[in-house]
Amino acid sequence: MHSKYQSGSKTADGIPYTVQLSARAKYPRLKMLPHEGLVVVIPSGYDRKRLPDLLLQYREWIRKASEKIEGHRLQPEQAGASVLPVEAVFHYHGERWEIAYREGGVGVAEAFERSGNVVEVCGDIANTFLCRAVLRLWVKNKAHRELIPKLRGLADLHGLSYTRAGVRLQRSRWGSCTSAGTITLNTKLLFLPPHLVHSVMVHELCHTIQMNHSRLFWKQVETIDAAYRTHDSEMKSAWKYVPAWAARSDA
Repeated sequence: MHSKYQSGSKTADGIPYTVQLSARAKYPRLKMLPHEGLVVVIPSGYDRKRLPDLLLQYREWIRKASEKIEGHRLQPEQAGASVLPVEAVFHYHGERWEIAYREGGVGVAEAFERSGNVVEVCGDIANTFLCRAVLRLWVKNKAHRELIPKLRGLADLHGLSYTRAGVRLQRSRWGSCTSAGTITLNTKLLFLPPHLVHSVMVHELCHTIQMNHSRLFWKQVETIDAAYRTHDSEMKSAWKYVPAWAARSDA
């Protein structure tokens, strides 16, 4: 279980960071996430006075990771936690949804799909944290309805099989496949162009044959996705398609 606290005005060489306390972590580690930026994960009982030395030790990595991730971020006014989105653009199937809000209650909210590609959030609309969480749940449900059948069809088409498939609101991974054949897709794939979604699905399906990234694995990928090298390169900046409200946890 994780709990977080914001580090306020603290920065590492001018780069703001968030400290995340983890009951599962044994050692401190650094993560650079597309919209959250630099996150320092520390185990319970870690002496926070040691943070400056830790950040200094990884100063060069932080600088390079920050430069690499910069192109993925939205403008500050778009990414602010206090801003409620007014639209959702799903490049996967070329849909644009208007997001409307209607006051109705305190501490609760629900999202309803209306005609004309409108999703209406009803409830405590003054609570931006709650509204964004409800919208992410809407995206998750939508992703399950649309991505899983596509994955199943792709597997059938190429004679591949998996045990189970599902979607999750993953923060940094686009997909995964376990040794037991369970494939998990990131719900945020809906925001990506169809050829990149296809590439991610092919990648995970091929892991049902090769649970590694060996030459045999990439040969299998190439038989289905001949342009996988180009697609892999595009995936390095794919977070630019994902709006901040969908990408971050607001926690």
